[in-house]
Parts: sequence; structure tokens; C-alpha cells
Amino acid sequence: IDEVHMLSKAAFNALLKTLEEPPEHVKFIFATTEIRKVPITVLSRCQRFDLRRIDADILADYYGKISEKENVTAEKEALDLIARAADGSVRDGLSLLDQAIALGDSKVTAEQVKDMLGMADRALILDLLENAMKGQAADALGIMEDLYKKGADPVVVIQDMLDLTHLLTKHRALPKMRDSMNLPKGEQERLENLADSLSMPTLGRTWQLLLKGLGEVNMAANPQKAAEMIIIRLTYAAELPDPADLVKKLKDQPANNAAAAMMQTSPSGNAGGATIQSDNNPPPMASSPAPQTKAALKSDAVTSISTMQDVVDA
Repeated sequence: IDEVHMLSKAAFNALLKTLEEPPEHVKFIFATTEIRKVPITVLSRCQRFDLRRIDADILADYYGKISEKENVTAEKEALDLIARAADGSVRDGLSLLDQAIALGDSKVTAEQVKDMLGMADRALILDLLENAMKGQAADALGIMEDLYKKGADPVVVIQDMLDLTHLLTKHRALPKMRDSMNLPKGEQERLENLADSLSMPTLGRTWQLLLKGLGEVNMAANPQKAAEMIIIRLTYAAELPDPADLVKKLKDQPANNAAAAMMQTSPSGNAGGATIQSDNNPPPMASSPAPQTKAALKSDAVTSISTMQDVVDA
């Protein structure tokens, strides 16, 4: 029984007696993607097997063997793309391979698979993300427009940018795992160089903006315009300082400003020597400008933080 969780409560109750005392010649096999919707009374009478996702490398090798048996010429890059799009599902990948064989007349190429899946060139996606992270809005929007003219789906473009952001974050956080990610050599080197030039707060902020923007692109009447707005946000957010830097400046700057204020309030005639004060003439109070300076600095820092938060919320 496929998708067994779709059975009604009454149907499960009717089936329960048969499950408790099944005929000797009958084996029930239930398949579901929503295991929590199956009543516990049914689960307790079954053996449970969880089918896990299969690695993309294993899927690509398997699809290669299928192609050989079908006398189909398939490029390795094309099989890798199909395996990645299958997301661990053998059945979904076989369906995609079947479509690619039908479209290519027994020849499967990487360009054909990209067109079939609406995927963009991964190198261009990396160029797009890199320009956006550097605040180069004109170049980033130009690449986005070029991808759209080539037939790339804006939703897939944002998803690919999320995927690259995830890889960049792993490169930054776990340098020892870089060699185990099974990426092409050229792409691996570019990701390493870009990851080393970015901070963890910047990568986290980029992930939040793209994740929120993905929902907007899915809901927008014009996905391309929504995607362009996300790119503009990324380029604007690239110029904002990290929260840690703002807090550090907030802590360090008041002391420096107070010292400068004390120097400004000292008598002008003693600029080059020591200042002598008598008991009858108390020194001028230098603490009054400090609260104003500190308040102004705090206001500027809070404004910067709220502006950055507005970008993330937007």
C-alpha cells in the first residue's frame, strides 16, 4: 500500500484486525513519506525500515551503468548534474535520466541537462555571488540579466546561490573538510579564495537575505524582478560593518573622545608645557563634553545596527 498515511482512521481500524492475525500467505508492505501520520497501533505491528538518501557520487555511478546498458553516451558532468538534482532519490534521478535520453536522442550532454532542468552555469552563479558580496551592483545585475536571457529560472538561481553560500560557510568554518567535498578543482579553488576573504557574520547575513528572498521569488508575480531586488539588497548589505566591529568601536571610542575633550579644554597658553593649577583657581571641568560625545557615538552605532537589521528584515 503506497502512501499508507492517506488512509482514513476508519480504514486503519478495519485493517488492524487483519494485521494482528494475517493469513500465512500474505505479506503487507506499507510505504509512506509521512510516518508520523500512521497510527501507533499500526506501527507497533510492523517492522520499520527507513530508506535514506543516497550520496550523489553513488547515484552518478549507477546512472552511468544504466546508460551503458541502454547503449547511451552520457557525459560524466551530465550524470553528476542529474544525481545532484535527484537529491538522494534513485527513482527521481532515473526519471530525469529517461527525460534526458529522450531529449538527446540517446546522447546526454551537460548543456542539455542544464537546459532541461533550467539550471544556470555554476561558474556564472559564483561570479554573481562574488560580485554581490563585493558590493558591485552593476556587474551583479548584468550577470543576473544574462542568466535570465539564457533561460535560467530565477528561483533556481537563488537556490544555487544558497547552495554556494552554504559551501562557503563550511569552507570558512571547517577548513579541514575542504578536501572531502568532492568539488571540481577550479570551483574548489575559487570557493576557498572567496571564503578566506569573507567573515562568518557576513556569510550568515547573506544566508538570511537569500533564504528570505527565496520565498519572495516564489510568491512574486515577476520572479526576475524579485531576484534582482535580492541582488541589490546583497550589494547594499556588503557595505555594512559587522555587528562585532560596531560594538568594539562603541566600547573603545568614548575613552578616546573623552581624552581629546580634556585636551581641548586645557588653557591655550600652556599648549607646549605643563599646566599649573592653584587652590584658588580650580581646574576647568572637562567631563561635560564627554557625555554628549558618548551619546552621539552611541546614537550613531545604534543607527548603524538598526539600519543593518532593517536590511535583514526587508
